[in-house]
Amino acid sequence: MRRDRDRPPAPYADPVTSRPATGLPPRGPAAAGAPIPSGQPSADPQDGTTPSSTGPSLTPRPFTPRPPTAPQPHPPLTAIQTTSSVAEPPASRPLAGDIPGERHRLSHRVIAYWRWRALGSAVPTLLLLIALAIVIPWGPWWIRWGIVGIAAVLVVMAMVILPPIRYRVFWYAISPTEIDIQHGIIFIKRSVVPVHRVQNLRTERGPIADHYRMTNLKIRTAAGSVNLSGLDRREADELCERISALADVADDV
Repeated sequence: MRRDRDRPPAPYADPVTSRPATGLPPRGPAAAGAPIPSGQPSADPQDGTTPSSTGPSLTPRPFTPRPPTAPQPHPPLTAIQTTSSVAEPPASRPLAGDIPGERHRLSHRVIAYWRWRALGSAVPTLLLLIALAIVIPWGPWWIRWGIVGIAAVLVVMAMVILPPIRYRVFWYAISPTEIDIQHGIIFIKRSVVPVHRVQNLRTERGPIADHYRMTNLKIRTAAGSVNLSGLDRREADELCERISALADVADDV
């Protein structure tokens, strides 16, 4: 018994050729001559393991939840500059009198002309009051002559005070599109006449105006008229020619 155990195993015989084969006999079904299908793993009877048909086995990883993250703030909104397709209206054009150097003032001789003209306008009213005080006995004499005296004082004050104020306030300016005039004494007025609305130009000269070589120009439109009183005679002629050329009208001299 001991000798059989110590004897080395005899080589196995090939069932096809009956020749002894070298090496160890095959394991499993291959030793019995059973074919092994292609792609199918063979089991090892010694270790009792069966290899995987698709490769090495994959072990699942444990699930680890992610910690909650704080919400990210939104970026600040920036103003979007858009260009409008509608063109902006142009800036308002200044009037003729607002342009530096376009205002024209009258000659200083116009103050004396306005004084004598105011006296000529007040004389008929004073003569009427004097006649009423003499001819018609309406009340005591001191009341009648007191009214005449007050009227004379007002006329003198108007002749002395008002013409210089009127001279400082008055100016005019002319552009190719409009005529800008400022006038007044207590209440200052400003008149803007479009040139294309001028219908008629009229110049007037009386005895006092001829003495001081002055001319009054009246500009007529469909809505009314504007007076330029106390223009120098040469200045009035040049002004009439310029307005006539711009408005395409004729002046009445």
